[in-house]
Amino acid sequence: MCGRFTLKTPVANWLADLFPNWHEGVAFANENVPIELTRARYNIAPSQSILVVHVDSDGRLCLEGMRWGLLPSWADALSVGYNMINARSESIADKPSFRPSLVDKRCLILADGYYEWKKLSSKIKEPYWIHRPGEAVFAMAGLWAENFKIRVPDSRCNSIRSATIITTPSNSDTASVHDRMPAIFFDAEHISHWLAPELNQKQVSNQLLEQLKPSVDGSLSIRRVSTAVNTPKNDSESLLCPAV
Repeated sequence: MCGRFTLKTPVANWLADLFPNWHEGVAFANENVPIELTRARYNIAPSQSILVVHVDSDGRLCLEGMRWGLLPSWADALSVGYNMINARSESIADKPSFRPSLVDKRCLILADGYYEWKKLSSKIKEPYWIHRPGEAVFAMAGLWAENFKIRVPDSRCNSIRSATIITTPSNSDTASVHDRMPAIFFDAEHISHWLAPELNQKQVSNQLLEQLKPSVDGSLSIRRVSTAVNTPKNDSESLLCPAV
């Protein structure tokens, strides 16, 4: 699974590489990108706002802040039962919570690393930071939804947009820590294919599912880190230091 991640790299450092077709000036034109989402973040947790890229109804790329934890359109409360932070690639085409989003609400969640916990015993888990060897940004495949039934106090919006991260079985880089990992795209070609509007059809869902595979062996590095990451309020660069 993926229950925490990092995005410490400035937007300007990854936007052109991962999204070369992004038109200049669009990145921050969307009022749904609060400035706090562009600062370095070292311990992004469920229910927090995350940076999400998706394609709008006109086929344009949008960078937007969304709630992490999918709230289907039919959900009527911010309850744990609806707080789906991950979606298994093997079942998203079959589950009512995810199937509609697979058709036309696919997205990408940006990160430069994610945390996973290795279970040592029933009470002890050891945290690891998993990242690209050069710590560059990558895109995790996701699904998003819009809910008009739940009202957020003190919000001017009449809906909640939320997202979930799709997971696959682990590759050999990460299997020693956990048996699941995010479905990751490292380059613009794979990113473009996942978001392609021409694939917004139920009959081509197999083409989408074929893209959700474990990362190529050797593409990720792991680093054991301090258990300070266990507390979401801890959010500093020191969380990435190797554990001693």
